[in-house]
Amino acid sequence: MGAGASSQPGIPGINIEISNSVVDLGSESTNEASTQGLGVPGSLGLPRKTNLSRHHSSRRKRDKDILRRDSSKRRTDKPITIQVKQGCPGVDISNSKLQNIAKELFQRPDIANVRWMDASYNELIEITGDIIKLVSLTSLNIDNNFISELSDSLATLCKLSKLILSNNRLRVFSPTLLQLSSLTELSLSNNKLSELPDQMGELCNLVCLYVSHNTLQSLPDSMGRLRKLRVLDIRYNNIRTLPESIENMSALERLQAYCNDIERLPEGIGSCSRLRVLRISSNKLSTLPVSLGNLVLLETLDVHNNKLSFLPDCVCELSGLIELHIGDNEISYLNDKISGMKKLQTLKANSNGLQCLPTFLDSLTSLRYLHIRNNYIRTLPETMNNLQSLLVFDAKNNPIHFPPREVWERGLSAITAYFEEIKRSGSSRSSRLKITVLGSEGAGKSSFIHCLTKSCVKEDLERTAGIEVTRWIPVEDPNMAFILWDHSGNPLYDATHQFFFSPGSLVFLVVNLHQYQYQNPDSYLSCVGKFVNMLRQFGGESVIQIVGTHSDLCNINEISNKCDEIIRNIQSDVNIITKDFDHRITKARDMAELFQRYQKSHNHSEVEPYSAPSPLSPSATEDPVNDVVDYIKKVKVNQPKFLSNVPKVCGINEMEGIKDFRRILFKLTQDKKRYPTVELFLPRSWLDLEAEVKTLKERSLVPVIPLQNLIDIAQEKDPHFKDKDILEALLYLHMTGEVLHFVGIPGLKDYVFVSPTWLIDVIKCVISPDLQSTLDTGPLPGSKMPRDKMMTLWDEFNLDQDQYSLLQTLATSFGLWYAEQGGYVIPTLMRDVTSELAVEKVAVLKGISTVSGNEVQYHNLPSNEYQIIMKFVFPHNMPKGLFGRITVRCRRHCTQYHYHSTTCLWAEKHGVSIVCLNSTDDSGGNCLTICTRSVKDKLLPLWRMLLAFLNEIEELLSQWQGLLFYRYLVCPHCFLANETEPFHFLGEWYKANINRLPEIVKIACPVARGAVRVHLKLLYPPKNAHVQPTQVSESEIQLVAATVSEHWTLLANILGIVEDEFTKFSVLSTSDSESQVTAMLKYWVEQRQEDATSEELQNALKILNKITCPPGDEDQTERTETIAIATNKNELPTVAVNL
Repeated sequence: MGAGASSQPGIPGINIEISNSVVDLGSESTNEASTQGLGVPGSLGLPRKTNLSRHHSSRRKRDKDILRRDSSKRRTDKPITIQVKQGCPGVDISNSKLQNIAKELFQRPDIANVRWMDASYNELIEITGDIIKLVSLTSLNIDNNFISELSDSLATLCKLSKLILSNNRLRVFSPTLLQLSSLTELSLSNNKLSELPDQMGELCNLVCLYVSHNTLQSLPDSMGRLRKLRVLDIRYNNIRTLPESIENMSALERLQAYCNDIERLPEGIGSCSRLRVLRISSNKLSTLPVSLGNLVLLETLDVHNNKLSFLPDCVCELSGLIELHIGDNEISYLNDKISGMKKLQTLKANSNGLQCLPTFLDSLTSLRYLHIRNNYIRTLPETMNNLQSLLVFDAKNNPIHFPPREVWERGLSAITAYFEEIKRSGSSRSSRLKITVLGSEGAGKSSFIHCLTKSCVKEDLERTAGIEVTRWIPVEDPNMAFILWDHSGNPLYDATHQFFFSPGSLVFLVVNLHQYQYQNPDSYLSCVGKFVNMLRQFGGESVIQIVGTHSDLCNINEISNKCDEIIRNIQSDVNIITKDFDHRITKARDMAELFQRYQKSHNHSEVEPYSAPSPLSPSATEDPVNDVVDYIKKVKVNQPKFLSNVPKVCGINEMEGIKDFRRILFKLTQDKKRYPTVELFLPRSWLDLEAEVKTLKERSLVPVIPLQNLIDIAQEKDPHFKDKDILEALLYLHMTGEVLHFVGIPGLKDYVFVSPTWLIDVIKCVISPDLQSTLDTGPLPGSKMPRDKMMTLWDEFNLDQDQYSLLQTLATSFGLWYAEQGGYVIPTLMRDVTSELAVEKVAVLKGISTVSGNEVQYHNLPSNEYQIIMKFVFPHNMPKGLFGRITVRCRRHCTQYHYHSTTCLWAEKHGVSIVCLNSTDDSGGNCLTICTRSVKDKLLPLWRMLLAFLNEIEELLSQWQGLLFYRYLVCPHCFLANETEPFHFLGEWYKANINRLPEIVKIACPVARGAVRVHLKLLYPPKNAHVQPTQVSESEIQLVAATVSEHWTLLANILGIVEDEFTKFSVLSTSDSESQVTAMLKYWVEQRQEDATSEELQNALKILNKITCPPGDEDQTERTETIAIATNKNELPTVAVNL
């Protein structure tokens, strides 16, 4: 089994041995800075317990060979010299793999003058007695070593003021430390201390004390005698209470006590009058002391993830507070007195029980960041319009209905525009509800809708093709409008249903009770389960109502059994998914701890401190998987809701049950908690625009209209209706299905489809089961439709050229089809006509991978090539049609598709090969594997192609708000070593800001026990890889033609144009070299197309310059100046070419 065989990687243990030699993978040099432990072992999937120890025996011989072969790469000890930093002499022996400090150091005649010593990141197990010779020492750093106890000789360092002993193996607080009365800073973090001595108060000069990440149960009362202490860090311990003597610590400015078990804060904390930062999150606080209000200098208060049920007055009295974090508590309302916090800039109240925001919110005049996600807020106050300083407003996962979801989800600017437009044009009541109707073929959807809306039975209704839209205004409430979207049950359309789903809509899931087979899992999956999965992946908090049809063909017991089973299976799925979400959140947090422990186990090597930002977390949070946890929470909140009752509705010959169902429907729409958007108050101008759109539809003037024309129509009626407000109104109409306006798609954003049904009819002419058997075959089997045939399909629509171009742009953006060799490839209609052997043959031709069933084996990587593997793991199945949409969206990034099937894609560009494979894992989920390969000197094109694919995939995945998936980067060493369970780095890395860690160049592979280091360039793209090269412009061609002159033939050869091709672009006047160069470059652009980039031309000009112009040549200077001027005009890439 190969490296890619497991789509849910196992979780290696942390008992990892580290050898003194390393093998560098991806680099020929070993002198670069490196790090270990930045990979996150294992998967966020269901755990498969493994331990690296079981691999040790099988790998021991190989590791010995590696160490023997690469013994020449061992780092030698640094030469010991006295250095001077900021006027102070000192010794730096850090990062030298020392097991003891050489005696020669202490025999130096100038050793008595040493003021500081840095011995961090070594393998020291003790501090020798010779240290007494450092009589002038004031700073000693022994961070990240193996010290388990301290020598008594340390007490002789009477001038020592700074001592760093973090990341060692100390189990007890040595009495020796109590004799260092001059200490002002002491760091004992990341050890194994279980208590601090009662004599801690003897260190009366301490200013900073760091004891985080230990196992402390309490703090001694003598801590109150540390009257000079300004910083106290006790986070990540097991502390239950703080000592009452804390009231005597009058100099304390910063207290970090989060991630403990603190149940109450002492009243004495209010006496710490200089306290500026108080972080006590992730504890067990249910109340806060009244004295907290005395901390007039407090600027940051973080009490999130506690058990607070209300925001006490003492917090609101902190008028100088700048940051307040109260998220993950049980607070149901914000205290009115919070309005007095005029300096407050950040308020985070996520994941509470907030029902509303106070109207006095605008009194927080300095507020810049407001986070209220995951609450129960239903309306936003109009006073939010007055928050002029607000920059970030995060209200995701709230049932807000005023303003409409379509408004507030797009942020503060849209909310402000909404309130301003209501103030200008007034508001009107709008009552409507979109209903999505789903079900398998023959479920009776069309008959049910006809009975519901027409109150009569109609036989021989045609089955729905694509989507049918019905607008229904019931006689019971003429002011209410239902818009029913009937989606075809043909599996061919499963991939396109998602385009027309809307968040928060009511879903009728229609089940033919006569066809449904009791106690048959496959029947449940095809009739109910697949649609539930579809809605779950889409998210949007839809509400699903099961509708049973054909009940007149079933007996009473049969109806009861089938309905009960459907509800029972749905509830079982919900419970499994909920538990799985909770399990994955717990697992992600466990991984953070495992990451920390793993990093600590490598503390003798060149490891980045855990407190530093990690590239594994784009937000640079302390927890490397914090973003993953937030993502899982978001997906969990976005899951659809289910109703427990199953109405039995006859859909054959009678109207039995229809009246009851209508009564149930109206009862549902009156539930404001479940359907807050049924009745809305919208700006009157928005409803006027909707009326104009309806007029265009009724008159059948045009199905699609230029955006500017619609703006002109709206402003002709209301001259004060601003362009931006019209766009807001169109977005709302788009979300409700009245129009289609794709603002995020270039080429479509300037048009409005005023008749969505017209667009649906056009698309279903192509995505049709009748066409599936008539497509041509070829290199891309079973999927290509000739261009003239597609035009014939649309004859009845009389498309003009603009409409035809619009449809092609839309098809590419939606991933419906792409142009290929005089026709169109339609993945939705693709037939599985190839065998696994054919897939394997295509893949092996490039030596990339072997595909066999659901397994991928990576092999045969030549020494001059690189390979990068990215995985997207879907534990609960990949969305229908996603792979086909990926192939369409990514086509423009490739020169050629060599092979394309329903599960495999092989493409190439600039000598870079890429294979995408959709496979199924053992647990029933899906894994999308993207494998890229190129020669080593084309690493930048490799990353550019991979990033182009990944960006397309990420954009597509963002359309499924309820989709659970994980990203992984496969360790390059592991697949070369054919590891059965390869190490997987978190895939969020490729999007992170690596500039925060410029010193990190290599990462240790944990599976290789530190013996192999993987170069960062195989896991993180180069800086310029995110910028796609631009194609050569006409102005660039003119500039080059004016400067190259008689050397044009040489430039042509450099660009890959041979002499035999010169006749294809020669000009009449051979003496006119500028025209000849222009013709040559235009020919080059025509032949290379998108590969003719400014970057390629720059590289060619560099080569030409080296050949034709010696240094200092006047021609070289003239060309350089010409190109530099063009660069300043943004006509060439940002880096000027030195010609």
